[in-house]
Amino acid sequence: MNPFFISVPVFLIIISGWLFKKYKIVDEIWIHILNRFAYRVSLPALIIASFWNISFSDKISLMTAAWSASFIVGFMILSAIVISFLNLSHKTKAAAFLIVCTGNTVYMGFPIISNTFGSGSLPMGSLVAVLYLVLPILASIFMIRIWANSKKSISSQFVEFLKNPLTVSSVLGIIASFVPKQIAGVDLIYKALAMLGATASPVALFALGGFLYKRFFRKNFGLVFWSSFAKIAAFPVLALIAGKFLGIARPDLGLLALLAAMPSAVTTFIIAENFSLDEMAVGNAILVSTILSFFAIPLIVLII
Repeated sequence: MNPFFISVPVFLIIISGWLFKKYKIVDEIWIHILNRFAYRVSLPALIIASFWNISFSDKISLMTAAWSASFIVGFMILSAIVISFLNLSHKTKAAAFLIVCTGNTVYMGFPIISNTFGSGSLPMGSLVAVLYLVLPILASIFMIRIWANSKKSISSQFVEFLKNPLTVSSVLGIIASFVPKQIAGVDLIYKALAMLGATASPVALFALGGFLYKRFFRKNFGLVFWSSFAKIAAFPVLALIAGKFLGIARPDLGLLALLAAMPSAVTTFIIAENFSLDEMAVGNAILVSTILSFFAIPLIVLII
């Protein structure tokens, strides 16, 4: 599929949610219920199923995981430092961190990687994509605890972080990656989790469309645009520079950089709604960064 058309289904689902809200087929209660389902059920299932497909026992996977983790952790540290100096409320800082660091690496990343590098690249691509998604989600939850729940002690915030369903599902996913899916009964559990996980993106996109009805760009346009631009441009450029400096081979480096260029993930809206962050800024950023990806992704494909 042409990279220009990868984002079209995203917009179609968002528009359907917007239209359902406009014509009162659904109401505001639906949005909260759908987001709670995505946050507590489908997104944890997606994380477990995604990790279950990764093999952490071979050297190539471990090396790829090390590069991916170091790139995204370095970018998150840099982003947190920059955002901490901005004159924003604590909750808006947490929202900005979500927007900049968490990419749509699974829903959009998989087809783009397959189209660019071939289906043979999907095993390594899935490893990078999952780490690029899960590590920022966990870091964002931790930063939300630090910035938006500053009255609580660090120890109590850390305990709450460990009890978060996304943290728990990440640990369970790593454990599951060592359990063969071919075992009788285990394959059925995996299939059930994969089916639940497949609902995360469409459910959240539909809820996002309903939420944005009469709320599109009412405020924070500057924050939305520059956060979206940083997500699309800054991370892939830094990945390319760091990768060339470290001597990473071109096909692997291209995969790392291309997945770094994915727009803000729809999961950011789920998290923003559950933690009462600036939902409007996060929702609009998903739209803006996805629009920018129409131009950024083909450009990066040409560069790599």
